[in-house]
Amino acid sequence: MNPIEIAAEAARAAGFLLQPGRAHVASQLGRDIKLAEDAACEAAIRAALSARSPYPILGEETGWGETSPTDGPHWVIDPLDGSFNFSRGIPLFAVSIALCDGPPAAPRARLGVIYDPSRDEMIAGGEDAPLTLNGAPCSGLVAARRQILATGYPSKSDPAAVTARLGAATRDYTKIRMIGSAALSLAWLALGRLDGYEEQNIMWWDVAAGLALARAAGARRIDCAPRDGYAMDVAVAA
Repeated sequence: MNPIEIAAEAARAAGFLLQPGRAHVASQLGRDIKLAEDAACEAAIRAALSARSPYPILGEETGWGETSPTDGPHWVIDPLDGSFNFSRGIPLFAVSIALCDGPPAAPRARLGVIYDPSRDEMIAGGEDAPLTLNGAPCSGLVAARRQILATGYPSKSDPAAVTARLGAATRDYTKIRMIGSAALSLAWLALGRLDGYEEQNIMWWDVAAGLALARAAGARRIDCAPRDGYAMDVAVAA
């Protein structure tokens, strides 16, 4: 199996666990929420990837696990991006898996797979792999169209900064959408359903796979400015 097939198999294994109406809240702190499904999906992904790949894994829930951080090839996973949506029965969440390399200050996603269980859509692609939707080649980007911008409100964001950024964005885009999943936003951008994505202080595992998809789709602008740890500011335009 090639890396995309390995990642897709792992993503589908996690998606199988995300049954509508079955969210179990494990903890909630401020605007952040953790579900039992977050941990269960990460365990399923780790098991599937480890069975077919020698690369270490960086996950949202358990970090590097029992392995040491590396600048070489490694998987970066967000087992459930859009946990709050899932907990409320809103069908806007995704499983995100990327194959990356590079240090925390300059990481790069070489390929990505994002699975949307609600629509049974598997979006995949990367530097040497064309964008596909459920295995079929697709070309969704509409170059230079600036109509719909997706953004988000990370739990650690400064409300005043977010408000100012949204105000500025209204001058450049016709509509702004906040769907609650960075991974799904970037996947939809790659498919041509959205025209831009901007978010500050977002975590690397939230956007790694989506950035690979945007690159595979030929996005004309992909800007990443790392912050502390694995946080970063991201701006992508079709």
